[in-house]
This record gives sequence, C-alpha cells and structure tokens, in this order.
Amino acid sequence: MESFLLFIFWVIFIFYAFRLFLRYGLPWLLARYFRKMQRNMGQRPQNEPRKQEGEVKVKYKDSTQTRVDPDIGEYVDFEEIKDNNNQDESKK
Repeated sequence: MESFLLFIFWVIFIFYAFRLFLRYGLPWLLARYFRKMQRNMGQRPQNEPRKQEGEVKVKYKDSTQTRVDPDIGEYVDFEEIKDNNNQDESKK
C-alpha cells in the first residue's frame, strides 16, 4: 500500500511540475528564443558591404554547365506541325 501511495504522489508531482513548466517555463523559453532571433535579424544587413547608389553587380553562372546530362542522351527540340487534313477526319 505504501508503494502505491508513493506512486500516486509522484504521478501528481510530475503532473503539477509539467503544468508549471508549461505555464511559466515554456513562455520564458519562447520569449528568449524570439528576442535572440530579433537580434540576429537586426545584425544581418550590417554584415553585407554597402553599395553606392546606382551600382549594379551581375553574378554570372558558370557557362561550362550543360542543361542536359550527357548520360541521358541527345536533346531534341520538337516543334508541332498542324496538319489540317488529319484534324478534319478525326472530327467526323
């Protein structure tokens, strides 16, 4: 009987400890996390070099890259051709 009461005591204790954590600990942790994120977001533009007004910088891609992997096969560009005779027969 004593072990059963001890078990009930610990279950109730853990339940209330969990409730207290959700009530006070979790909001504190979330507020701390959001404050840290706000500080980090405010510092990001300072790390980038300042550009003069009107200055344009173009980043070129490496021209040696191909659109199609050579292992796949040859790329063929198809073009549709309308054939009026076949369309008229299929509508009948």
